Amino acid sequence: MKISVIIPCYNSAQWVGAAVRSVLAQTRAPEEILVVDDGSTDDPEAALREFGGKVRLLRRENGGLSAARNTGVEAAGGDWFLFLDADDSLFPDALERLGATAESSGAGVAYGLVLQRNAEGGKLHSLARAAGAPPVPAKAAFWWTPLATAGCALIRRELNEAVGGFDENFRQVEDAEYWLRCGVTAPFAHTDTMVLDKAYHGESLGQRRGSSIWYRLQLQRKFLDWCAVRGIDTGFLQTTPARMVDHALIQAWRAQTWPLLRPLLGQARSMGVFTSWCAKAWMKVLAMNVTGQTPATPDFCREVWSAWRDEAQPATPSCAQ
Repeated sequence: MKISVIIPCYNSAQWVGAAVRSVLAQTRAPEEILVVDDGSTDDPEAALREFGGKVRLLRRENGGLSAARNTGVEAAGGDWFLFLDADDSLFPDALERLGATAESSGAGVAYGLVLQRNAEGGKLHSLARAAGAPPVPAKAAFWWTPLATAGCALIRRELNEAVGGFDENFRQVEDAEYWLRCGVTAPFAHTDTMVLDKAYHGESLGQRRGSSIWYRLQLQRKFLDWCAVRGIDTGFLQTTPARMVDHALIQAWRAQTWPLLRPLLGQARSMGVFTSWCAKAWMKVLAMNVTGQTPATPDFCREVWSAWRDEAQPATPSCAQ
């Protein structure tokens, strides 16, 4: 087993040194550490200078977290990858425990517990719910993200190649979208030990509630289409377009992210869906129009679910319309 730790870095010079130190402190050292500078405007090179030749720095134009991870994969020599965010840290025995789990299980993904910390305190994430043979991991990842981040998992190179790496069209929830494809392709295994210390701050992608709701619907639509192209039966999900739309609208309503209502209703229309929640959302939109409080559509509300097919297979019919 040869492990490559890949650390995407975008304006994270203040944190990336601690992330690298946590990798260097492992009881089972990786074969290489690659930091991918995703077009930062700060100075990650200065932050890494103390490590000398122990860290390899790659540079690319800004393309987002998925693009940075894919760039790291192209340059990596390992047969297993761990994608560590620049503001996270591994516990000292993380690679040892994950490696042992991967080798003993024969899984494509081996993951462990995450300590998530914010101003309110800490909690454990990435429980064993996603462990098992396909399609168990995919079913676990469809409505929420069972693995908090790719930094808590070792991923087999062959699996990453089989599913096509990370989708660079997704600037958020890219992990969840990736886990879905992996979860119908290979088994996941779990180690019941903390492997990652994840601290959320104001700039963390996971704190952007509105875009998380939007991209969740986008990844669900993509996954159904991706499976249809490959002849994969998604009956295990027991879902419908109406249920997917309602889930997004309910989440938006609870979070009072009113700017999301109109674009979500546009998605419902393209999916041929109109539910009681659609009617409720339309009433809210009309009420805001009458009172002159219509919010602008957020910049992130782009339809990205079908971009992979448009880029790679433009003639393939969609199953979601």
